[in-house]
Amino acid sequence: MRNFLALTLLSALLGLTNAQSLCPPLFIEFFADPAVPMPTCIHFAMDAKRDWHAAKDYCKANSGSSLAMLDAGNLHYEIIDYILGNPAWMDEGFHIGCTDEIHEGTWLWTDGTPVSTGLPHWYPGQPDGYTKENYCCLYYTDFMYNSCKNGQMLYTICMI
Repeated sequence: MRNFLALTLLSALLGLTNAQSLCPPLFIEFFADPAVPMPTCIHFAMDAKRDWHAAKDYCKANSGSSLAMLDAGNLHYEIIDYILGNPAWMDEGFHIGCTDEIHEGTWLWTDGTPVSTGLPHWYPGQPDGYTKENYCCLYYTDFMYNSCKNGQMLYTICMI
């Protein structure tokens, strides 16, 4: 909600129209929830692969964003469509912002809200790595949520 208010204030101060992006440079607008007129701003950090903690730090250092939390509206499916529209990304994985590193089996977004496990977002049988896989990622070929290995180097999805 804080990010929504910040984007609204910024757009009003800058006098932006609907034809102009409300997202900072390098971020892409996604309108995942028809009830919310403001976009979710997503950045695909494709410059380097990082482990989950470095990905989290990267997002914070870039526009004060966080690892993507894909639970709003259809955001997860819009992200999947976007990735599938980039053939070079088809065999890659992406860190997103949930983990069970604090308490095994209790998946939380980086803001502390619970992550629902099972369908429709998690790949069947996931999460399955116990203490060896504590970080959530989108993994090829379907880009559903997967529990990924600790220290696994993947690309990063940030959001504002």
